[in-house]
Amino acid sequence: MTLGLKDLYYAVCTEADGAESYGTPKKMAEAMSADLSVKTADGSLYADDTLSESVTEFASGTLKLGIKDITPEVLAELLGQAVDKNSVVWAGKEDEPPYVAVGFRAKKTGGKYRYVWLLKAKFKVPSEKYETKGESIKFNTPDIEASFTTRKKDNLWKADFVGTEESAAAKTWFTAVPEKAAAMESV
Repeated sequence: MTLGLKDLYYAVCTEADGAESYGTPKKMAEAMSADLSVKTADGSLYADDTLSESVTEFASGTLKLGIKDITPEVLAELLGQAVDKNSVVWAGKEDEPPYVAVGFRAKKTGGKYRYVWLLKAKFKVPSEKYETKGESIKFNTPDIEASFTTRKKDNLWKADFVGTEESAAAKTWFTAVPEKAAAMESV
């Protein structure tokens, strides 16, 4: 059970020789919601008139983020758009969004947090809504959606950790995208 959502980060992913690496994580926006949907590939094998084998594995996923706002510069980086010397963002038909890792944390009971990194996501151009001011105040906040998949180098798609802010993993969670440790650390 989680009680909140905060600290939404991204890190641009680059690939060389089939191995992904990441830039330094940057703050994306103030998070309001994160809806994570996973698609699986399922297979069943029947033999001797009964289910003999059943396999389910990760296929892909979708992340829909509700955010307070996002700067044009951050959105441009997520979508592969150009920013000129006057800070004007130029969106074009041939923009190529980079793969990024997306990280955040959600407060849990007992003083712990759930820390998450989706390791290889690609954002889509978001819809925008503008509305004139009326008699009451109405906030229009953006949603931005990304598709995510596994990394080529190790077929991992998510890093997930539950612990206190003082734990070793939590202290570095947003300074670098974590890599799989050789041995499991106790919580």
